[in-house]
Amino acid sequence: MPSLTSTRSDSHTVVDREQRVIAFMLGAPAGDPTWKDVGPSANSAMEEAEKECQFPPSNPKNGRGNYPVLSTGFSWGGGPPKPSNIPNNNKTHQRVLSRLVLHRSFGRISGHTNAGVSTGAPRMYRHLDEVLGDIRKNDPSLRKPFSNSVFPVATFNFGPSATTVPHRDSRNVPYGWCAVTALGNFDYKRGGHLILWDLKILIEFPPGSTILLPSSVVTHSNTCIQPGETRRSFTQHCAGSLVRWWMHGFRTEAAMQSEDPMLAEKVRSAAGGRWKEALNYFSKWPALAKDMATL
Repeated sequence: MPSLTSTRSDSHTVVDREQRVIAFMLGAPAGDPTWKDVGPSANSAMEEAEKECQFPPSNPKNGRGNYPVLSTGFSWGGGPPKPSNIPNNNKTHQRVLSRLVLHRSFGRISGHTNAGVSTGAPRMYRHLDEVLGDIRKNDPSLRKPFSNSVFPVATFNFGPSATTVPHRDSRNVPYGWCAVTALGNFDYKRGGHLILWDLKILIEFPPGSTILLPSSVVTHSNTCIQPGETRRSFTQHCAGSLVRWWMHGFRTEAAMQSEDPMLAEKVRSAAGGRWKEALNYFSKWPALAKDMATL
């Protein structure tokens, strides 16, 4: 059974029986009295964006819940022959996304989240930073949503009630964290809790708070909020396909097998032990300071 370890009075880690830091619930930045205004400001920006986008009252299910979603950044999958910036042909949505990623509050959330990843999972951070940095060097046209974040994709989950059903984000890096920030106006004591089903943990998830978790391998969802309340969320993540693209020498697996049989054999022979390598990207609690020193 995982256990909770406090890093400060308002932050906690989830560790497994071998003391690996599996998830990290971020507290507020130390000594920053203005942080309390960041969540409400970000929520107001999303509320205004909803009005501008005029989403239909009944939104199509997106696999996680029944609420509208807009994403920006770069990824790979679903058809394009190589990684590309996420397309959006709706001019209103383009305008809204451009404004949201330039909004000061989302920039602050992004920077705080980035610090959380580098603090709670230094090995993971160093690896993803290297992978994504190499991919962007190979194709400078690829754009991250935030310059102060390692994540290549940001997703805005709009309200008025962004509540998820139990799911896993199977396209994300299995050994990578996904950042989830809760926004809105709801009583977190009565609703909006985060459930980590496989770990049997129920977490109070107040507006403005952020959790880092391996969303690809841990089933998670939210409890409902009360009538008249609102909930939105902001997530940041990385597709596992991007790591494969990098591993294959910036090409598809088929192209690697055709163009570089020696690399293809190396990748194939290492496949059986890759799960052990993946586990090593999660730092152990007693070694966090040592791992951070290597950044």
